[in-house]
Amino acid sequence: MPRESTWQPKAWTSANDIADIGYFDLPEHNAGALTTFLSTQSTYLSGLSGSTLGSLLTSATTLIAVLIIGIAIGWKLGLVCTATVPVLIFCGYLRFVMIGRFQQRAQKDYEASAGYACEAISAIRTVASLTREQDVLKQYSAQIAQQHAKSIPSILSSSVLYASSQAISFLVNALGFWYGGRLIANREYSLFQFIVCFTAIVFGAQTAGTIFSFAPDMGKARHAAAELKMLFDRKPPIDTWSEDGQEVDKVDGEIEFKDVHFRYPTRPEQRVLRGLSLTVKPGQYVALVGASGCGKSTVISLLERFYDPLTGSVCIDGHDITSLNLRQYRSFLALVSQEPTLYQGTIRDNVLLGTDRNDISDEKIEQACRDANIYEFIMSLP
Repeated sequence: MPRESTWQPKAWTSANDIADIGYFDLPEHNAGALTTFLSTQSTYLSGLSGSTLGSLLTSATTLIAVLIIGIAIGWKLGLVCTATVPVLIFCGYLRFVMIGRFQQRAQKDYEASAGYACEAISAIRTVASLTREQDVLKQYSAQIAQQHAKSIPSILSSSVLYASSQAISFLVNALGFWYGGRLIANREYSLFQFIVCFTAIVFGAQTAGTIFSFAPDMGKARHAAAELKMLFDRKPPIDTWSEDGQEVDKVDGEIEFKDVHFRYPTRPEQRVLRGLSLTVKPGQYVALVGASGCGKSTVISLLERFYDPLTGSVCIDGHDITSLNLRQYRSFLALVSQEPTLYQGTIRDNVLLGTDRNDISDEKIEQACRDANIYEFIMSLP
């Protein structure tokens, strides 16, 4: 029986401190947010490849080449014009940084609105039965409008920097003409030296300006790469694909909960299980009865090792399930949820979904359907 104790709850500090299933319990990791993340971030990352990456390499190569040519032919005018190029590049770099920050902030807002839209669409029958379509549309539009209002200052500031980077190229022209004219007037440079040097440097400066015309794509790609790397590098404490743990060849089915305490990461202030101790013998039927939220589903989730207890242990045949190989352990479990999910494909595919064996005969599948009392229903389908 559950009992009170002096147990102190553990602090959930980050997504890496929770189980893999717990990762999807967090509001920012709902279906809409993750779908939006995977679709948009991959698109942003691809924006830096292909023609964009080729243009960046071409611009960088051209800039280096014209600077060398300009300084070699007329080093005085070349150095003066070259001195203005860092200013142009720095202005474009500032815009690049600002767009990256803008994308980082906008992503959270767009994920929230996408998650709300996904939730409303998945529950469209409920929305339609309650005639709440207009309310859903208004709330979704309000979230989009709020994001639009937040983005205006960033758009204005980045646009000013972009305009400055483009305007500086004309200032470079003016400076080059003025200084080059003085060199020609003093007969230090010939007209040929002036034209070649000035044209090369100015063209290079304009090329440097075009590099950061790709700043939106580069900013989005940089942020997308960082977010995807963070996702790929994440190592959940409960790793389904891990080969660690004691091998499980046979399970008799004796289940034991030893002084188990647990709370969900999304509700850290609510303790669901408080010192649960329970023993179930092989072949024994056990019913968990109680009010909604008392921990019935939590017991099953802990038995499946979707989560780990904060304190205490869950044992199978005397072995703590945290010490067992997770994939092998779960292969001995079968969970029939209250609302089972059917995946695209044949009925055979759905029946065999819980096994890795492909050599199961149709007779065994039909017998399993009869045992589950769904065979007649299946045969009545078109």
